[in-house]
Amino acid sequence: MKLLFNLHALVLVLGVALMASKAQADTCDAICTDGEDCIAAALYPYVPDTDTFATSICSAWSASGKSEKLYLIADESVWDGGYDSNPVYTNGSGTQAQIDVFVYDAMYLEYWKTQTTAVPSNYVTDASDFVSYASTALSQPDGSMLALPMLGCTNIMFYHDGDHGMETVTTLSEFLSVNPAGVYISPVPFGGTGSMLNMTGKTTIAVNYMIKGYLDNGTWPSMTTLDQSIIDSMADIAETASYYNALTGAIPSLSGVEDQYIRAGYFSEGYGRTSIGFSESMSQMSSTTRGGLELRAFPWTDNTSAPTMFYADVVGVNSSSTFLQNSGTLPFFLADLMTQQAVVQAAIAPPGGDLSYLFPARTSILNALSAQDPLYTQMKAVLDGNTSMLVNMPTTDRSSFHSFGGTVQTAVKGQFEGHCDLASTSFPGSTSQAPQVCDPLCSGSGGWIGSWTNQSPPAWPGYSACGCDICTASTPLPSSASGAEDGRQYNRN
Repeated sequence: MKLLFNLHALVLVLGVALMASKAQADTCDAICTDGEDCIAAALYPYVPDTDTFATSICSAWSASGKSEKLYLIADESVWDGGYDSNPVYTNGSGTQAQIDVFVYDAMYLEYWKTQTTAVPSNYVTDASDFVSYASTALSQPDGSMLALPMLGCTNIMFYHDGDHGMETVTTLSEFLSVNPAGVYISPVPFGGTGSMLNMTGKTTIAVNYMIKGYLDNGTWPSMTTLDQSIIDSMADIAETASYYNALTGAIPSLSGVEDQYIRAGYFSEGYGRTSIGFSESMSQMSSTTRGGLELRAFPWTDNTSAPTMFYADVVGVNSSSTFLQNSGTLPFFLADLMTQQAVVQAAIAPPGGDLSYLFPARTSILNALSAQDPLYTQMKAVLDGNTSMLVNMPTTDRSSFHSFGGTVQTAVKGQFEGHCDLASTSFPGSTSQAPQVCDPLCSGSGGWIGSWTNQSPPAWPGYSACGCDICTASTPLPSSASGAEDGRQYNRN
């Protein structure tokens, strides 16, 4: 029976590949207009390449025989993955219309299950194939599912093969011991030392706070009163990186690397001992780096019995979809199609294209890709090596949770103990000349600590850097050149 299933899956994958070729990479991007029989679906925008998802889904829809037009939305300004957006868009006729089906981050499952309609069991293909952390949270007693899992991810430590210190890390205390505080004070590490991690966005840091509290204590922490022990621990983690790298995101761009994966890009170029991020970060690394890469789940806690916390991007059906009227089922059909093995596998690993290293939410896809690339074997070990649990925040109020993140962010920044570089357009020619540049530059930041460099990195390209005693700005750049932001966007990275 297993052999027949795998053979059938292979035929489906090949079929989607052929359909994609025949459709000439059609992405179903023709917008709906008034009067059209057109169903709209929004993709999760924060993946290495949304076009591979649009192509795979569009090809499968074309082959399904459905007469209705499909419009796929891949614009984060319209749909941001459910962190802030609502499932509406302006159609081609200028009318506000519902997004019938959408992919959202299940960290906000408690909210989105009030806005969506569960998918009936007869519209769920191979429900037993979904990863357990997602199916456990989404499955209902009658066999229906609140949403259908598409992708997953967890915080992963990337490090180089042969790093015996990192190989020993299984707890947070061990991570902090191997990666001590204050190794660098610049946006990017100097050479292969220090960690790189992202706690910059308010929603991001709020989720990290909640995960840390849950794994330490077994219950979600209060969002009314901060737990100082969690704040202290998060500051300790940030101090293994730098204020800029971990807490503000003021990091110079790299050519050919998407900003959301910037830390992985620098790691691939030889900076940092470890970079912490999601599996798709590997898509931004060189093949040479990937060839000597090790990865394991990041240990948020010293509690060795704690589960590994996984995020999931899931496909939900909008309760306000007009296609549900009169017992309509088309949105259920589309949600199921979007999460079928062949469709998701062709999106993650497009035939003839590059692997995205996204974490699938189906075990069959993970098994298939493990046979294709050894890094997927390591990803499978991350999933199978421990019990897993869905990241699902205990709130239905997205705006309040974001505001709570601002409170956490302020507290962690306030607890951060470390120095910070500031940038200058003057370049000292020697150590004896450095005080002329650095003393006035650091006068409002606790004074100059004696370190300086003209080398980039760690200095920002086009600038020198002076080490100042305290961190007083979100970016090392002069205010006239500041491009750093501390915005609302979450995007899981």
